[in-house]
Amino acid sequence: MTLSESLLIALFCMAVVFSVLGILWAVIRLFSATIMTIEKKKEKSFAKKRGTYL
Repeated sequence: MTLSESLLIALFCMAVVFSVLGILWAVIRLFSATIMTIEKKKEKSFAKKRGTYL
């Protein structure tokens, strides 16, 4: 294997790793936003039951 082939393989592997990291970041942000939305809805419904508003 030549040096240029080794460099191309290394660059490809790095691209795969950073792509997966980017996808994981996006998934975590999506889940976080979803959970925050659900929590806010729960807080509002709980506040309405108690007679206080946030």
